[in-house]
Amino acid sequence: MTEKRSRSSGSQKPEERTEHDSAPIVEDEESSGSTVGSLISLAILFFLVFAFKHSVLDANNIPSGSMIPTLKVGDYLFVNRMRYSLRIPFTNVEVMRIDNPQRGEIITFIPPHEEDKQYVKRVIGVPGDRIRIRNISVCSSELKLRRALQADYDCNLSAFTKIPVIAVVEYKPAAETSEARDAAPWQTFALSEMDGVKARQELTDSDDSEVFHPDLKENPSLAELPVLFRAQTGKNEHFFVEWSDLPRPDGLCDTWETTGCVIPEDHYFVMGDNRDDSKDSRFAPVSFIGRERILGKPLVIYFSIDWRDQVCFAYMRSFGSFQDPVAPRGFVLEDFPPEEQQKYCTELDSNAAMGKETISGYVVRTLFYRIPRMSVRWKRIGTFLE
Repeated sequence: MTEKRSRSSGSQKPEERTEHDSAPIVEDEESSGSTVGSLISLAILFFLVFAFKHSVLDANNIPSGSMIPTLKVGDYLFVNRMRYSLRIPFTNVEVMRIDNPQRGEIITFIPPHEEDKQYVKRVIGVPGDRIRIRNISVCSSELKLRRALQADYDCNLSAFTKIPVIAVVEYKPAAETSEARDAAPWQTFALSEMDGVKARQELTDSDDSEVFHPDLKENPSLAELPVLFRAQTGKNEHFFVEWSDLPRPDGLCDTWETTGCVIPEDHYFVMGDNRDDSKDSRFAPVSFIGRERILGKPLVIYFSIDWRDQVCFAYMRSFGSFQDPVAPRGFVLEDFPPEEQQKYCTELDSNAAMGKETISGYVVRTLFYRIPRMSVRWKRIGTFLE
């Protein structure tokens, strides 16, 4: 009996070891399979998200003031990438063209001279148009517009030495024949001048000292006077700002101000709403924009921050070497007064503007200067773009 019990117990021990030894192996295989599956799912998710962003709905931010006042430095936009073309994800190869941009629409595109960047401008001329641009003083009788009731200047006796000059765009729309087009009269966009008070409200938080009213600067009599206009461009009504006598269009043709230039087939003429601070089709590096370069149409501003980067760069350039703790000098801004400019504007802003900023410099500048001085433009959030 004892011998049988001994054999019986001995025969059970290997079975127990087999069960206990095999269990961890099964768990390891399941865990490994689960990890691989999770990584694959995550990779697919990332692919779909970035494919959607690149081909359907992109998110862009505005780093410059070329579209002030429509778009301001620090605006964040959703861009419809399927508005005009369907493209292969992660490439700019067109699969199918859905529609073409219309006069007055805002577009994003790849400029010919900077293939790694995207610009945002407004379509002013379409293929086949004959277009000309004449720079005319706002005080000229030749300028046809609805005058502001309360302008900041007096054409007979102005307090400012520099009267604004406006780039007047005229065009002859494309027709069945070039003869029919050229025989038609010149058309222009209906213009109305905005009151100085409204202009100041629209431009003060633009983070661009160039469009500040002279009253906000130290030497008002020497400063440019920005003037805000409302224009009816195609079906779109929008604002644009003029403040200087910008050099004439260069490099496209020799008859810009007389008989104009013809926009080539499948090309578009674009301009920024901040007419005097915009690299656009008036100048050779950008020129006419080929249809294949047009990526999408901005839809809405989903967030907007006034970082005051450009203001601080201008402050350091104009006032940085004259800092006075008792009577600070600077731009006369209600929500960012000279004492705060002196406190939060730094040489790091100058380095950033000149492209010399290091990663550590950016971190320090953001944590200790940009965040304390920034403000959210709550009223701009949710603004639909035309």
